[in-house]
Amino acid sequence: MATATVFSPELREELFAPSVWTELTELVDVVAVCRDGQDLVTAPRRDEVEVLITSWGAPQLTAELLDALPRLHTVVHAAGSVRKLVSESLWQRGIVVISAAEANNEPVAEYVYAQTVLALKDTYRRSRHMTDHHELPPLETVPGIYNRPVGLVSFGSVARKVAGRLRRLDAEVLTWDPYQSDDAVRAAGATRLTELTELFARSLVLSVHTPLIPGRTEKMVGADLLRRLPTGATLINTARGAIVDEEALTSVLADRPDLFAILDVTAEEPPAPESPLYTLPNVMLTGHVAGTVSGERRALGRLAVGELRRLAAGLPAEHAVTAEGALLRA
Repeated sequence: MATATVFSPELREELFAPSVWTELTELVDVVAVCRDGQDLVTAPRRDEVEVLITSWGAPQLTAELLDALPRLHTVVHAAGSVRKLVSESLWQRGIVVISAAEANNEPVAEYVYAQTVLALKDTYRRSRHMTDHHELPPLETVPGIYNRPVGLVSFGSVARKVAGRLRRLDAEVLTWDPYQSDDAVRAAGATRLTELTELFARSLVLSVHTPLIPGRTEKMVGADLLRRLPTGATLINTARGAIVDEEALTSVLADRPDLFAILDVTAEEPPAPESPLYTLPNVMLTGHVAGTVSGERRALGRLAVGELRRLAAGLPAEHAVTAEGALLRA
């Protein structure tokens, strides 16, 4: 299969171990190695390309770019969301889109699990108390990690992985997701609630996994929901910053010092210099580190090569994304 790649040499090193890159070049005929869209549309053998391998920073596959790739039938995206990559023209042409999101989601789930343990141990508040008062805070207010209610807003890939990890803690895993059935959620070890307000009111740790859908989920988590969180609760957001109304969040956190927010994502990254998120004592900003970084990204390369192996064998892709499914991914 004639194949082109579109990512920087530096990113290639992160995505593909030398042995995996060798395997890739043995599976397919790499006819173009491109850094960006301009390289791709001017590549001498672009009209041969059947498979395109992309990653972070790839150009949107518009009608104009696709016209330069008349034989293209499959895109393998060695990254997470395909939102910025795909176009209506791509879907109309019936091109198969494969995403390595499942591999990208593993570190996110580990991050959420780790932050849940730290939240239930009251780690950040205790650290702040010791720094400010030079004394041991009482243990009586620490919830402890076992048999506690943990809420997941939406129940897609990352949330399912989190739910699996939370079994170690015998957690009461609660979720709200209008697109999932009770049976599907129950099979994954969680309980689906029909009201988002109830999820917030019952969750000692509340983790946001909702995709950002324009016109539908911006500022979905507002003041009313945040005020329903129980005493001592922790909010975790690894989805998209714009899903949380940050003005409402900062107001509620100022009024409720018992609450804590762990924000790996924010509406503006980084937040504006004057943002209260920098100064509120009950906020932890972690700078978009939950997804794959550095050597973790080798898992995405391995998934991509696995899918190429299936294509070469005439088998269907395991990680293909539909137009509808792409909309519901974070």
